[in-house]
Amino acid sequence: MNASRVPVVRIRCSVEHEPRTTSALARAGFEAERSLTWLVVRDEALAAGGAVPRAAVRERIGQLVGWVLDREGRIDGRGANVEALVKRVLDEGGLSALLRPRPQAALLASARELHEHLMATGAAFVAWPRFVAWFCEPVA
Repeated sequence: MNASRVPVVRIRCSVEHEPRTTSALARAGFEAERSLTWLVVRDEALAAGGAVPRAAVRERIGQLVGWVLDREGRIDGRGANVEALVKRVLDEGGLSALLRPRPQAALLASARELHEHLMATGAAFVAWPRFVAWFCEPVA
């Protein structure tokens, strides 16, 4: 497998906390490399084993939430947009081998449900399990 395609877990880490974090990772048998403000651990087993790369996907889920809010729930005919946003979450989180976006019709229904949830709760927060349930399905 090409090193650039190996699933990664990204950890946002300030420079002052990097030595402590890399030491903890090394004790667990992982090697981390610095990439801008992230420590990146390239490990297929770690990503496939259920380690949710929360920091890496948080921003992309936020983009999906913002996109839905910006359109005020009017998303008819925009299934490709929703699919692309969901695919970015999975790709950047190193989870494409495990999950894929649902079919476009289901993605649009989920995006509408997301909009209703956001309006009802007033909170722009989507927990990982809810995101997966709304927008993803296992890779066959």
